Amino acid sequence: MKDERFYKAYMEHRTVSRRGLLRGLFNGVGSAPSIENIADNGIDAATVIRPPGAVTLFDQTCSGCGECVSACGEGVVVMNNHRPELDFLSSYCTRCDACIRSCPTGALQQAQFQINARPALNNPCQNTYMYCDSCADRCQKKAIQWQRNQSPVIELSGCDGCGECAFVCPVNALEMVLA
Repeated sequence: MKDERFYKAYMEHRTVSRRGLLRGLFNGVGSAPSIENIADNGIDAATVIRPPGAVTLFDQTCSGCGECVSACGEGVVVMNNHRPELDFLSSYCTRCDACIRSCPTGALQQAQFQINARPALNNPCQNTYMYCDSCADRCQKKAIQWQRNQSPVIELSGCDGCGECAFVCPVNALEMVLA
């Protein structure tokens, strides 16, 4: 259950905010999506957010050993149905590459940092009625452009999918979605 991860993350890292804890407790109930869809042409079409550096044929390459989960200091990489995926509810990816270095099968490979997720403005942004620039301020890639009294503009081409913007959003206006 997702709520157990939040308690564990809090006890180990003490980085879970009250918002993150409550979001996980209230949104954590439900069935998990399937891990991979094998398209007619034989190429994996990801249906969940994979760790950074996931290769195209991730489902066939990953053994489900869990080394990447153990290596992740932020607790973002979690196992679901014997395959790793990212869970941005308790933290965000700090780009440390520990998961990539720990992968014994080559399912995660060192390349340009990229995660198959992007932020989406799925809920009302508080910047439309009061000042807030937390997402744009924390974006290291400057992929979010702040606008006065308007929702931010997300430049998806500049985003690498780390999830920090969604994690710091005080009203959960941003959510990480499959790219």
